[in-house]
Amino acid sequence: MEKIFYLDNAATTKVFEEEFDLIKKINSDYFYNPSASYMPARKSKKILEEAREDIFNLLSADNGNLYFTSSATEANNTVFEGVHLRAGQVVLISASEHPSVYESAYRLSKKGIIVKEIPITKSGQVNKEELIKLLDSEVAIVSVIHVSNETGAVNDIKELCSIVKKFNSKIIFHSDGVQAFGKIKVNLNLLGVDLYTISAHKIYAPRGIAALYVKNCVTVDSLIVGGGQEKGFRSSTENVSGATAFAFAAKKVCKELEDNYDKVNKLKLELINHLRASKICDNFDCNLLSEGSPYILSLSFDGIKGEVLMNALEAFNIFVSTGSACSSKKAGNRVLESMGIKNSRVVGSIRISFSPYCEYDIEYISNSIENCVLRFLKNVKK
Repeated sequence: MEKIFYLDNAATTKVFEEEFDLIKKINSDYFYNPSASYMPARKSKKILEEAREDIFNLLSADNGNLYFTSSATEANNTVFEGVHLRAGQVVLISASEHPSVYESAYRLSKKGIIVKEIPITKSGQVNKEELIKLLDSEVAIVSVIHVSNETGAVNDIKELCSIVKKFNSKIIFHSDGVQAFGKIKVNLNLLGVDLYTISAHKIYAPRGIAALYVKNCVTVDSLIVGGGQEKGFRSSTENVSGATAFAFAAKKVCKELEDNYDKVNKLKLELINHLRASKICDNFDCNLLSEGSPYILSLSFDGIKGEVLMNALEAFNIFVSTGSACSSKKAGNRVLESMGIKNSRVVGSIRISFSPYCEYDIEYISNSIENCVLRFLKNVKK
């Protein structure tokens, strides 16, 4: 079997082997509907609540609730549809938000709610001075992504939340923590956020399960109504096996967080150094190197389209992306453009995202990128 180098872990991750037996056992021995009242169902409910508590504790949160959803996209949609807003109020989102936040927020404009974007710096982080300028008496929600899914830029959520709360403690602060949880330290008590989104399939658990943290003082209406599950927050028969696998993966990655961080940081720097020593050293740029998560590396190449390079690398069993899978069908890259990156670099960008649980031949990957770029540039010159 040929070796595959999967470098799109920001899109999704491979489920840990240990979870398969766990999922099978839950679906075999504890398949009962946890909302039923008989004894076996109560056992299923207990397993669900243990998974919730495990994840809640890993978030270092003690003043709120954790609600399971089907995806981070659903959780983010729930934030903007579930908070009571009136026409004329303002929603602030960073220019680097994931499409599930960006589009959910702008959909509110149909109801007369004003949406404004907080500019980001050249390094991809929220511009604090611009945030302060945008704060006024009509601002109701501020949403800032914790770690950019496009560039890996890390926002100082604690400081940004503090700025907002000092201006008006009633403003609701939400953060999409999908690319943060399990990869960098997350302590919701210290961050001070009201709402925080996390996802299972970004940390080696199955798709179909995510969660939204909601602080006690915040009211968010249900997006899905019916049976009243999740304390009335989200109606739908609970995904017990998914929640259990989510908790298993979360405990594993959080326990190994520091070692994993060092490992992927080493991989990232090694790849950059190989490319800098190659024949294409003058043909690529790192869109963010410092102050970013080591899990994500955004590169731009002059004279070649990112999509072309991505497709060419597939022949070498190297799988990268041109950015978020949730915006792959849309032209351009809104986040890179917001950083002030020129169009030729935006067009020529790819996203590489590492996993500490995969083995990579960095020299082979670098040489393959070099060969693809040189071959394309040679054909262009012809």
